[in-house]
Amino acid sequence: MTAKKIYRFFDRTRTALLVSISSFTIILCFIQIILRYFTFLRLRPFAWGDEVLRLSAIWVIFLGISIGMREKAHFTVDLFLAKIASAKLRHIADTLIDLIVIVLLGILTWKGYVYTSMNVMSRLQNIQISMAVFYAAIPAGCLFELFEYGYKLAYGSDYKLKMLSE
Repeated sequence: MTAKKIYRFFDRTRTALLVSISSFTIILCFIQIILRYFTFLRLRPFAWGDEVLRLSAIWVIFLGISIGMREKAHFTVDLFLAKIASAKLRHIADTLIDLIVIVLLGILTWKGYVYTSMNVMSRLQNIQISMAVFYAAIPAGCLFELFEYGYKLAYGSDYKLKMLSE
């Protein structure tokens, strides 16, 4: 498989996860609102609904972080880079910053994995789902982010155009 095909598969997988988790969250939230505020139906909201909504939002956030990086939508302080007159030195400094972020993401991935594996036996309060399912959003989101940074370092900051173009 070429790098372009791998990236497209990765992008489709992430998009499918985000769409399905977001859709589930919206539908569950709508049902919870109907059950909470239309009391004449004589139905009660799901006791587990609020927990699952909150924790599925964490999945959406961690998966979306990598899209924000690709789209250059994250808040950055580029005052330091703007002060560097030489384009070559600016590129070196930008690459160094990316490498620091990669190291920190690697640490966060590892610690997220450890935390996830420590909570495999923990269950949500109102439903018998392992907390590890939700804590896994941390290492998964960081791995998606590391994947994006790998492509950025390998193909330059305009890698998105190269990988998603026909």
